[in-house]
Amino acid sequence: MIEITRMGETTHDENFCVLREKGHPVYLLLLVKTPALFETEDGFSGTPADVAVLFRPGQRHSYRAAGGAYTDCWMHISSPSPLMFEGFPFGKPIPLQGADRFYRLFRLILDEFFSNGKNAKAVLHSLTAALLEMLSSGTESRDPLFGGFLALREEVFRNAAAQWTAGAAAKRLGICCGYFHTMYKKYFDTTFLTDVIRARVQTAEELLVSSSDSVERIAERCGYMSVEHFIRQFRSITGTTPARYRKAMT
Repeated sequence: MIEITRMGETTHDENFCVLREKGHPVYLLLLVKTPALFETEDGFSGTPADVAVLFRPGQRHSYRAAGGAYTDCWMHISSPSPLMFEGFPFGKPIPLQGADRFYRLFRLILDEFFSNGKNAKAVLHSLTAALLEMLSSGTESRDPLFGGFLALREEVFRNAAAQWTAGAAAKRLGICCGYFHTMYKKYFDTTFLTDVIRARVQTAEELLVSSSDSVERIAERCGYMSVEHFIRQFRSITGTTPARYRKAMT
């Protein structure tokens, strides 16, 4: 699951500059509102206002103000699987088409990040995935399959109660089941079934804390036909039973 570890919006004066030889241990996303200078193989290159740059974990980055104030929206993003498709231009400025859309979505993410709501993790995952999908849509080298896979994965986590099957998911994307499994693993470094289980358990965790429904009803709301099967999968992910989880969290 995508997690945001830090984020904010910051303005610096004309002397602002950054050089991190070893980058950050997580992904760094910048939405740069002002003209700036980013280091490339040929030295520093000027960029106009409203560009995005996504750095991989550990990727060197160097950038600075371009003669005036520098403002950016920034996010440190942790993910157990690759965030973008193979060939994505990490570390290179990408012009924001319809920049206001990106800033509005960033503001929603920022508000949710600091709200610390009960469903914050799930909401932040979906909103951040949407922001990254918008960014990937603006690159020329975009993998045409990735967007479909990402939308599918977001829907799994939004609607965990659906009776998800790999066969139906592959058909939806217009590919064979074997290729679906291969590409899902390549894009997200996990299996489709594992994500379905995680989505259901995550939804169950939220319902156990936010509702007074019985364990049997929550199992049903999360797509389980058998409460015993639900309890086994819940325990395998969380290390405890639904009843004990509810007692510890409320």
